[in-house]
Amino acid sequence: MIDFHTHPFLVKEFIEDDPELLNCIRNVFGLYFPPQPLKVFLRELDAAEVDKAVLLPLDCSTSNGCKIFSNEQIAKLVSWSPRFIGFSSVDPLNKNASKELEYAVNSLGLKGLKLDPSIQRFEPNSKDYAYPLYYKCRELKIPVMIHCGLSWAPKGKTGYSHPLQLEDVFDDFSDLTFIIPHFGWPWVRESIMLALKHPNVYLDTSIIYSGTPKTVFEQVFMYDVGFNVLEASLSSQILFGSNYPRQDIKRSVEGIKSLNMSKEFYTNIFKNNSEEILTKGKLV
Repeated sequence: MIDFHTHPFLVKEFIEDDPELLNCIRNVFGLYFPPQPLKVFLRELDAAEVDKAVLLPLDCSTSNGCKIFSNEQIAKLVSWSPRFIGFSSVDPLNKNASKELEYAVNSLGLKGLKLDPSIQRFEPNSKDYAYPLYYKCRELKIPVMIHCGLSWAPKGKTGYSHPLQLEDVFDDFSDLTFIIPHFGWPWVRESIMLALKHPNVYLDTSIIYSGTPKTVFEQVFMYDVGFNVLEASLSSQILFGSNYPRQDIKRSVEGIKSLNMSKEFYTNIFKNNSEEILTKGKLV
């Protein structure tokens, strides 16, 4: 099983080396959980029976004056455990962003790009800031995860993250793999529409807005989308993602499994679809 959406925000070993990192996590993301040793993260994966986890950093240097885990820190963390798959992040408003991305992939060995327009404060369809990064991702053959939907971060502005802003992007980069996290909630139907139209667009399950994971997944999968649509048309384009540490990994897994979908559906979203993305560019 692969968790395609985790943040190593609580890893105590890094925060001890960089005390300012904890202030950035709290000020930007609004997460006040106490730091934990790396072994706690690994035990969380064990408890959920997750084999590998994609680690997502965020470079919000221009908008918030910090990097919430640098690419170098992510690469170091990946070197500590074979269970981690590291993504990079660069600041689209930085004129050297494309060069930094190339370095992160070719020299540090990171496997994808994470962007968050709501926190980084850029338009994801900008020809000036975003498109150069998409061209570079195409060249590097890496996937791009772009935050869409509600931003829980105190410094996040959800207006930057409407999935329909990506419609032209998906048309212009049909050979590039994109991931819309959180099913784009509350714009679930818009996100579904984009995924149905574009086979290179994936959705991840890191949906958090109220209640328990079980009730959230019931609402989104059963009523907002419909089981028949998921099973018949989208089972090859959904990835399991927990959004740890904002959401508990085990409870996320249990919430999805409570829906009584087909065995093939579960195999796809928990393993096959993630593996397909990661092997497209020979990333694992």
